[in-house]
Order: sequence, then structure tokens, then C-alpha cells
Amino acid sequence: MGGMRLKMKKFFLNIIFIIYLIIAIFVTVCLLSYNDYKITVFGSTSLIIVSDNKMQPDYNKGDLVFVESSDEIEVGEKIFYYNTYNEQIKVNIGTVTEITEENNSKIIYTIDDGEHLISSEFMIGPVSTASSIQKVGTVLGILESKWGFLFLIVLPALLAFVNQIMVVVAGIKEARKIENEE
Repeated sequence: MGGMRLKMKKFFLNIIFIIYLIIAIFVTVCLLSYNDYKITVFGSTSLIIVSDNKMQPDYNKGDLVFVESSDEIEVGEKIFYYNTYNEQIKVNIGTVTEITEENNSKIIYTIDDGEHLISSEFMIGPVSTASSIQKVGTVLGILESKWGFLFLIVLPALLAFVNQIMVVVAGIKEARKIENEE
């Protein structure tokens, strides 16, 4: 009976370790995939963590929003864009009121009030391509923070390293003890 409990305990510990490893790798890849605006981008998909309630009623604080980029934006369509006003980078949602093409390479979107102009390089993607998971953004935001990364990745790695050093030292001591007994 005790052997079965030990096997079950080892099985559950292995499952917990595998889950931890998957989360740690995912968070590390997310951090390595940051763009210049500290948004994770995988190919044409951006992962936006909603940090305030300014996107309501579409999205709430703590939502994780997946946005697919698109080159086919039409007037009247709502888009996600990087707002760099006052040197503060925020992700906003706005409705396109006009589209202007400059030099056959750059597209300028006029947003909502008619005065807010967004270059195509600051456009993330249309709201119509977005999907979200509620409250997951809060968790991912914490894990991607400096402190979250420290406690999720660095501290466990340091503890594992110290543990392995202790195992090696104990092995050396045991080998010396056996050698001295002979």
C-alpha cells in the first residue's frame, strides 16, 4: 500500500513539474517576443493585456486579447492601435473615419474625432479579428512582470542549482568517507 502512495505522489509531483515547466517556457517566450511597445507578438497575432477599463464595454481590465493583424481595414471599422501620445504607449480602440495612402507604402488612418491620425505602423489589427479570455491577462501580466519572472523562473532555477551543488558535495563527502574506510 505504501509503495502505491509513493508512486501516486511521484506521479502528481511530475505532473506539477510539467505544468510549471510549460508555464515557465510560455512566459519566457512571451517576454522574448515583445515588440517595441512591450506587446507580445507571435507572427501576425498580438497578445494584448487590458490594463484598465478604457476599452469597455468591449473588453474589461484583466482580459487577454488576441488580435490578428490585417491590411484590409475599411472606413467604419474599429481597430486596435498604439497610442504614443505624451510619450506614453497605450493600446487603444478607435473607429476609422478615413483612410489615406501616402507614397504607396504608408497608410494613414483617421480615428474617431477626425484629428487623431494613426500611421499604419501603429495599427495592431481590427477588433473583428480579436478574441479574448477574461481575467487571464491579469495572471499573464503578473507573470511577465519583473517580480513575477523573478519568482517564477529565477528563484526556482537558483534553488535547483543550489540543490544540485549540495548533492554533488554530499556525493564527494560520501566518496571520501568510503575511501578513508578502505
